[in-house]
Amino acid sequence: MNIIFLLFLNVLISSQSGTNQNLPIVFYSDRTGNSEIFIQYPGKDEPNNLTNNPSQDNCPAVSPDGKRIAFLSDRTGIQNIFLMERNGNNVIQITESDVVIQHPSWSPDGENICFVKDYKSRTEVWMMNADGSNSKRLTLNQCRDVRPFLSPDGSKVLFMSNRNGRFEAYTMDTNGRNQHMIKNNPDQHIVFPVWSPDGKKIAYSLNSMENLTAEIHIMNSDGSRDLTITNPGRRNENPSWSPDGKSITFQSERDGNFEIYILDIETKDQKRITNNSGWDGWPNFVPVELKK
Repeated sequence: MNIIFLLFLNVLISSQSGTNQNLPIVFYSDRTGNSEIFIQYPGKDEPNNLTNNPSQDNCPAVSPDGKRIAFLSDRTGIQNIFLMERNGNNVIQITESDVVIQHPSWSPDGENICFVKDYKSRTEVWMMNADGSNSKRLTLNQCRDVRPFLSPDGSKVLFMSNRNGRFEAYTMDTNGRNQHMIKNNPDQHIVFPVWSPDGKKIAYSLNSMENLTAEIHIMNSDGSRDLTITNPGRRNENPSWSPDGKSITFQSERDGNFEIYILDIETKDQKRITNNSGWDGWPNFVPVELKK
């Protein structure tokens, strides 16, 4: 009986290991000659083109339930935010801005979307309802406030800003108050910061503009215990956590051009997901939908 139980347990563990390797990944690529949104399903040689439009479609953000994708497109003129289903159907425009919009991201409950407005001389962080209504500005600075992410408990917004002369990671309340720098790096730029699913850690890319290198780091949410998780050299950027917090997907040019990779945080094992001469980047895991 004990032997049978141990065999069953081993099978169960082995079937659960590498779970994040089996999740679809959404990203954008210029492999078709213009930027399109793609989804790469596990075991498939080529990703599916979700947008298939002559405009520039980029910066996908997957909703917490995995059913919708927010993305940027200039298909109606100036770049705005659009929504579509995970299979690319039912595309709708939810913003009608007269300035370029950037960097959409979802709230943990799927009710809100953070984004950035580009005023050329500066960029500001905004938040709105997921249908595009009730937008409100959260920052106001003569600098670049970009790449916002709401914390898993919905109480804080993480973003990056160069208000200190170089890009650093900041947090603020959802009303824009209590803006606070998390970590100060005197030599390099802290870019693409993103919360872990439990809110206890932050992954980011530490970029050296002088050496044209970037490494993925993980630190505690207060900036302590900073660890490098990618090998030195080249550019490793734009980390995104798996739903269970055990893996990170990111873009890297280690093989000559930007491709998508998955890294197991505990073992440091890395797997290349895309293989194309075009630019592949801005990856997001698609959460597994729970079956009731």
